[in-house]
Amino acid sequence: MFIDRWILLSSLFIGVFLIWKFVPREKAREAWIIALFLQTITWVSGLFVVQMKWISYPVALLPRVNEINKTSFNFEFFLFPVLAILFSLNYPTYQPLWLRFFYYTFIIGIFTFIEVLLEWKTNLVEYDEWKWYWTFITVWISLFLNHQYYSWYKKKWLKE
Repeated sequence: MFIDRWILLSSLFIGVFLIWKFVPREKAREAWIIALFLQTITWVSGLFVVQMKWISYPVALLPRVNEINKTSFNFEFFLFPVLAILFSLNYPTYQPLWLRFFYYTFIIGIFTFIEVLLEWKTNLVEYDEWKWYWTFITVWISLFLNHQYYSWYKKKWLKE
């Protein structure tokens, strides 16, 4: 239990560090848009998955909050949005299609591998009816939708 909470806390610090180090100040507005839009996706989908009892999160950093909303605050509202920010701000827009496909697959593969490792070695996440490939597919869809929204936002509002 102590190790699990330590992992949650350190992941928050790592996420803050990644944002501080790799998001330029002039891209802060774009980072907020990416994070907030992804949170609208993950709030609904994460809550659905937990309520269907496909995934559970036995250990939480804020246990009282977890009694009401049984999703993972760290994952749904912080770590996944940090990944989405870094993913979209560094997306290889003008590269060939195969490279963009590899970019998706590589980033999502690492993310899925980490979640599977956490499910296997900790009490942070438990797959009840869930399988690793559902994580891969749902993260893929979420990042795709989020990046499409970000691309639209840049064209419409930032005139890029």
